[in-house]
Amino acid sequence: MILHVLGSCSGTEPMPGRHHTSVSLETGGKLYFLDAGENCSYTSYLLGIDQLRTDSIFISHTHMDHTGGLPELLWNLRKLCTLSPENEERLRGRTIRVFLPDLDVFDGVCKMLRGSEGNYETVFTLEPHLVEDGELLSSGLSVSAFHNYHLGTPAQGEPWRSFSFVLRAEGRQILYSGDFRDFSELLPHLGGSDLVLLETGHHRAFELCRELLHSGVPFGQVLFFHHGVEILRDFEGELALAREVLGDRVSFAGDGMRIEL
Repeated sequence: MILHVLGSCSGTEPMPGRHHTSVSLETGGKLYFLDAGENCSYTSYLLGIDQLRTDSIFISHTHMDHTGGLPELLWNLRKLCTLSPENEERLRGRTIRVFLPDLDVFDGVCKMLRGSEGNYETVFTLEPHLVEDGELLSSGLSVSAFHNYHLGTPAQGEPWRSFSFVLRAEGRQILYSGDFRDFSELLPHLGGSDLVLLETGHHRAFELCRELLHSGVPFGQVLFFHHGVEILRDFEGELALAREVLGDRVSFAGDGMRIEL
């Protein structure tokens, strides 16, 4: 299982060398995306990642720094089909699943795609799915979602709009925080994770490291991503503070980073 960081920045002002949040995961001969910040398609293509293996895309919540690259990613899949008959045949008849907490956003993306060249006529099918608590995917890669309080508590009868994910494949487990309000939201789902991805756009890394240390729950490596201005202003200093707590189990994500599990 191979994880690529395609974008490591939160929705702050543009930062040199960093794009908005997106991660890809390769396992079982298939490709999956976790969030789709701007330039995720561009970055993955330049890294040599085979986008024609895309199986599913999971969006934690529909803020622009997590979805701005979704139209481009879906458009590029169609564009790749036009480059060669071989590419077209590889995607012919395939279904690419797109999981979002708000399907109105998917409808908007599709309108944008149809307004581009070719009315977005494709040899493959996009299949939207609503993200809700529980298992989203169970074939090859197992993906479960649980809501968090990043966007607050919904009004009665309204759905949750922000989620975190637990992913399992090849005997490994990954916790992907998305954006969240409090560490306690993640704690019930943390145990046994070989890799914990935690956002720093709304948190200090060293404080989350203390919470992890005191949780009493077993976990492996910790990768901080979705960096906010405080982290980026003193990247090395913030990393040093985090490693004072958890040592070299801690890494800070950068665009293009590759992790093998």
